[in-house]
Amino acid sequence: MPPPVADEQPGLLTVREEQRLLTRRRIVAAARRVFEENGYGRASIGDVTKAAGVNRATFYLHFTNKAAVFNEVYAEVREKQTSRYWAMLDEGLAEGGAEALRAVLDKALTWWEEQAALLPAIHEAMASDLEVAARWKDQLDELAAELHEYLAQFPEEEREGRRLRVQLMVMQLDQLCFRAIVQEVFTIDRDVLLDVVCDLWMDALQLR
Repeated sequence: MPPPVADEQPGLLTVREEQRLLTRRRIVAAARRVFEENGYGRASIGDVTKAAGVNRATFYLHFTNKAAVFNEVYAEVREKQTSRYWAMLDEGLAEGGAEALRAVLDKALTWWEEQAALLPAIHEAMASDLEVAARWKDQLDELAAELHEYLAQFPEEEREGRRLRVQLMVMQLDQLCFRAIVQEVFTIDRDVLLDVVCDLWMDALQLR
């Protein structure tokens, strides 16, 4: 008698594992909707379980607390952008020209525009929850680890300072996009915004 298919293909999930994965995905999708509608502080685990159609016991089988499910929402959002964006940023910085850098910043701005509904919750969570804030720090560390081509242009003793400059510029860009896109504290033409930000990066990173 031939062995079961699961033995032939050990990577396949069992029915129970598939159901568990689907439930987890449903919770995460529901959590995102709740965080977008209520923000981070006002959102509760009860809101998430109601939106997902599960009970609290099921929620706690997957997540320890609100910060844990939020971090997964945040990770999914970043996963769609992070590695590709960091690689493009590395290439743009290594090239050193304003045109290449502006193209990278344009794509970054597009990402912020696409995630505008969730950004208030992200900023609120980072300000109020150390667990979420730590994930943002991890994000910056991931960025630093991807700047191979750019940092290779500098002597070893200069690389840490160069890496820190890029991380600080990314933090500044995050705050700027939040104020301009989400809060709309000030209105500015998109192309003008990109030109100004590109100039700031060129000067701060000494790319001229």
